Amino acid sequence: MLLQRAVIYVATVYIVTGMYLAAMQTRITYYGYTRPVPIEEAIRQAKVMGLVPWEQTTPGAKGPQGYVPPDFASPAPRGTIVFFHGNGESAWQWGGQIPAFTKRGFRVFMYEYPGYGGRPGVPSEKTIVPDAQAVVRELDKAGYGPIYVWGQSLGAGVGAAVCVDRTLPIQGLALVTPWDTIANVAQSYYPWLPVRLLMIDRYDSIKNLEHFGHPICVIRGDRDDTIYPALSLNLFAHLPEPKKMILQAGYGHGDWPDTPEQTYWDDALDFIAPKQ
Repeated sequence: MLLQRAVIYVATVYIVTGMYLAAMQTRITYYGYTRPVPIEEAIRQAKVMGLVPWEQTTPGAKGPQGYVPPDFASPAPRGTIVFFHGNGESAWQWGGQIPAFTKRGFRVFMYEYPGYGGRPGVPSEKTIVPDAQAVVRELDKAGYGPIYVWGQSLGAGVGAAVCVDRTLPIQGLALVTPWDTIANVAQSYYPWLPVRLLMIDRYDSIKNLEHFGHPICVIRGDRDDTIYPALSLNLFAHLPEPKKMILQAGYGHGDWPDTPEQTYWDDALDFIAPKQ
């Protein structure tokens, strides 16, 4: 009888834990979404970072779809970087990385996820990816090409998913601390749960990039305790050529120096967007 009660207790805890994580997965995957900011406050804070909302919202979308420097329309000899950020902050909070791109001849579009940065909506693979693809098409239509994608953490998964559309005018892709699939990330945290059966979003970067025909650069740390190195290595092993890996030895999930003077910016950007 005691053993039977213990089995029932363990089974109950197991099921309840699985149900809880399944119900909370949006808040876990997009935890910055849990701290909504009114649009007026988001615009004000973006201005402090030297950014303004992008005004050319694509048809049917609710803005701001992204933040850009006020001189976004000025000539950029090497084209446009579409930046997809991590899950903890809004796009404008990553504005400190823009000088690393602009000093190397790029303009930068900081894409914003639904539910982040004053933007209405709920983030998910189904709401983000088609919207971001529409933004890439609009940027190209407006004459801002050539277009390259830079994705960080969650943004690496988003960027890879955006690139699954082979008709998009994306000429190169950089993935910073990427995963192979988001299901494998979840499984690495909860190896005792059938998380692959519970996941709503897939973000399968291996599958999404299997036919991508342009340069891909993976940038990773060897002490990453958020997206474990094995997942980034597995992704890289499955990527098509041409591809390049940059290892930031001794660093974890984005804690390495990111000032514009760091040489890895040149290594990555010169690979995905070779100088003419």
